[in-house]
Amino acid sequence: MAEPRRVFTRLDLWSLVALGLFTAVLLAGFGSFGRHPELLARFPSSREFYPVAFEVFARGHVILSFVVLALLLSPRVGTRWIPALAVAGILSLGMELLGTATGFPFSVYRYTELLGYRLAGLVPALIPFSWFMMGFPSYALARRMVAGRLARTVLGSLLLVIWDLTLDPAMSALSPYWVWETDGVYYGMPLVNLMGWFGTGALIMAGFDAVRAGAVADRIPAPVMEAYYATVIALSLVMTLVAGYWLAVFLTVVSLAGVKALAGRQALARSEREDKRWAARAR
Repeated sequence: MAEPRRVFTRLDLWSLVALGLFTAVLLAGFGSFGRHPELLARFPSSREFYPVAFEVFARGHVILSFVVLALLLSPRVGTRWIPALAVAGILSLGMELLGTATGFPFSVYRYTELLGYRLAGLVPALIPFSWFMMGFPSYALARRMVAGRLARTVLGSLLLVIWDLTLDPAMSALSPYWVWETDGVYYGMPLVNLMGWFGTGALIMAGFDAVRAGAVADRIPAPVMEAYYATVIALSLVMTLVAGYWLAVFLTVVSLAGVKALAGRQALARSEREDKRWAARAR
């Protein structure tokens, strides 16, 4: 009898562990020096490194997260995920350029220099990669949870919005990676930004369908995508937890629990339908 195929390969595990450890280092720095700057006086050697850390670690997290996702995908599907990267990058960059230039559809905001080189002087070059690194797992997971293109598009977009529930407070209110020109009610963020995220997510999900990324997404085990999604979202979730942003933490946890419950109901419904089909055939 052949051995059952393992869900997680060694490369999967080592890649996710590396991302998790890097995230843990970031969180340790944020929880210590980030929340207690008076520690800089006690450790003079950290004064010069601390400002640089804001740039290096944020950029490093995006780059490492993207590399890890590539390592999860490439051994299983080769280069067939590249069209999905291209469509997500083009669509998200277009929306971000529109947003930073006009305020539509996210509200008026600007990126600071902390995320590196900005395309057209507006959008950091890393941003399109960050949309893909969470957009594709959201798409892959949505395909496993619900049936129908519209339902998958809605759920995939919601999974992206759930990420922003802690990402924006962590990277804007707690760390100045982007700045809102008008003060919003959600930790300084205008609520219309969530609608902008949902709309951009819907475009990306439709783009994935257009380049037939579903065949690629379906080759990746759901537990692998779940582990990756959870590891990436852990950074902003724990940052808001440490800062005492309880509303952000509550909304994120409840939303993820709701999605998980939906997945369970859908799986049960599929199982019941299959049982009925087999029972009908046996008659």
